[in-house]
Amino acid sequence: MKHFTFILMLVLGLTTMVRAQNNVPDRHPEASIFAIDYQTGQETPAMSDAAIMFKDAFIDLVLNTNIGRMPSRMTPGRRSVVISQADPQTNGNAYQLTYESKYYTQTIPIYTFLYNVDQNTLYFYNPNTQNWDPQLIQGYNVNNLNNCLTYGKFNTPPPVQAAPPVPAGMNQGTPANDAAVDNTAPVDTNLSVEAAPPPLPDYEQPECPQDGYLWQPGFWSYSPQRNDYYWVPGVWVAPPSPGLLWTPPYWGFVGHFYVYHSGYWGNSIGFYGGINYGCGYGGVGYGGGEWREGHFRYNTAVVRVNVTIVHNTYVDRTVIVNEGPRNRYSFNGNGGVVARPTPHEMEAMHERHVMATPEQIRNQQVAREDKNQFRSGGKPNFAAERAPERGPVNTGRPAPNGVQNNNARPAAPVASNNTPGASNTARPGASNTPGTSARPGGSNAAATTNSPGVPRGPGVSNAPAVPKGPGNAGNGNNNNKSRQKPTKQVKQSSDKKSK
Repeated sequence: MKHFTFILMLVLGLTTMVRAQNNVPDRHPEASIFAIDYQTGQETPAMSDAAIMFKDAFIDLVLNTNIGRMPSRMTPGRRSVVISQADPQTNGNAYQLTYESKYYTQTIPIYTFLYNVDQNTLYFYNPNTQNWDPQLIQGYNVNNLNNCLTYGKFNTPPPVQAAPPVPAGMNQGTPANDAAVDNTAPVDTNLSVEAAPPPLPDYEQPECPQDGYLWQPGFWSYSPQRNDYYWVPGVWVAPPSPGLLWTPPYWGFVGHFYVYHSGYWGNSIGFYGGINYGCGYGGVGYGGGEWREGHFRYNTAVVRVNVTIVHNTYVDRTVIVNEGPRNRYSFNGNGGVVARPTPHEMEAMHERHVMATPEQIRNQQVAREDKNQFRSGGKPNFAAERAPERGPVNTGRPAPNGVQNNNARPAAPVASNNTPGASNTARPGASNTPGTSARPGGSNAAATTNSPGVPRGPGVSNAPAVPKGPGNAGNGNNNNKSRQKPTKQVKQSSDKKSK
């Protein structure tokens, strides 16, 4: 009896130790997940609770698709599921799932999916066309999609490092207290907040100061340092190149969290949560103007234009009727705007996107450094004709070299010739052959000659570009409770009613 009691206590002790190491149950222990260690550049097994929750959500998402429910039964060998992080340089925050079979020394992929966290979109690699096809997520599978978005940020790629300080003596012509702020790295983009963003404020749009400028509506962003929302003023900005249109950012309610989706430039207006920002952004598309033969024509029925400077104008009042009544909602989901992407918006989400310009980034940087722009400050500047010419001041960093060009425009993204797939670093005991899924102790043989890689940038044959902007193909509004540790909640206050 004593011997039996000792064994029982030992088993209970070991069980407690195992549970202490992993606070969440692993519903798919047979599957493996690998993430990139950004310090070494190597791919390592991901063992955190968030990684396990993402792995389970990703597998459930795939298994509930038509393709995932009907795997090939003719492939011999031992089956396994492997999830690996895609190359963040070309795909942003994305993960590839391969359902594969190991037969002797050969690894044969049965099917391959890619989930892009930045877009909240699931792709299936079509071996017949050798392309990645976005998958429409049905209602019964939306909860798994939302969980992927919530937990998929467990190993988010680090932001681009700011440029090093300019040596003393090279800051002539610029006040000494200006800051050398990196205007090419977006700020406060990876956000998941427990408190809802405040209602949209009421403000008047300033006149367009220059022909060719486009309106960026103001929006609420969030500062993790201050644990508070701050208002980024609406401004007129120069597009990166003619023909591009701005899709505003938006907040989406997902699993008891409000998740931020970044804005972007593209040939068409994508999904921005159905939020009615006004001034042409009524929730779907843009009615404030259009590109015609390389010049932008302004619809003066909905936007304010200085006609002494800008002459390319027209009047279309049907846009006002189509926008419908204004509301104060600043987020998509339960309690806010209930909207889903239209077919046209889904197409726009998969076009090539361009990040915010230095003007737009500088505009947000200045707002984040101004306590008056915060909800707790209560005295925000809602709109301006142009973005500030200089970044935040008094940060203790040297000023930039020379005068900064206020109209600087970033170059369009250049496609990478590296085949994405997990990463360009080989796993222990694995080859770098695209599509090969060997892991430590596995085979080094190539899977097949037609093994897929992760979608590459524009200009690469047989692989459509995977935009890094936000996307919501199949994104629903679900209130299932999240297992993610919530951030500090902020009290919500009322604002002026939007137009």
